[in-house]
Amino acid sequence: ELSKFAQKAAQSNSPHQAALEICRQINKSVKYQHGVTGVHSIASEAWKQKLGVCQDFAHLALGALRSAGIPARYVSGYLHPQTDPVLHESVTGESHAWVEWFAGDWFGFDPTNDVTAENRHIIVGRGRDYDDIAPLRGVFAGAELSELLVEVEITREL
Repeated sequence: ELSKFAQKAAQSNSPHQAALEICRQINKSVKYQHGVTGVHSIASEAWKQKLGVCQDFAHLALGALRSAGIPARYVSGYLHPQTDPVLHESVTGESHAWVEWFAGDWFGFDPTNDVTAENRHIIVGRGRDYDDIAPLRGVFAGAELSELLVEVEITREL
């Protein structure tokens, strides 16, 4: 269903306009809900449930964009939680995912929030999908009940 929509959008629009239309359709169709999927969930599960987290929105967008012939990549990073960040005020950042597509130049878009990825979006890495740039990967040796907690502080400087 989403692939057909994407292909139709690509036939009647420029690649950039088609990509915007595709991402906006995903934003309208899927509701953000924390905890309904995990890192091993697949995009079709989120589409079927019409529920997901930022990673699901990004994976849905990637699949739809690519099915329409638009080159796209996954972006992992952090999102400043305030829409208009105060200069020099430190806040706790939120891990986040969004997409970029190529239409003469790379363009970033956040389908979860239906916004252009700009100064609130802090890029950590880019890849084909989540698996290319998972924030944590490796082998752990220690007590089974150990817990890893990470907090990232973000400060707007300009």
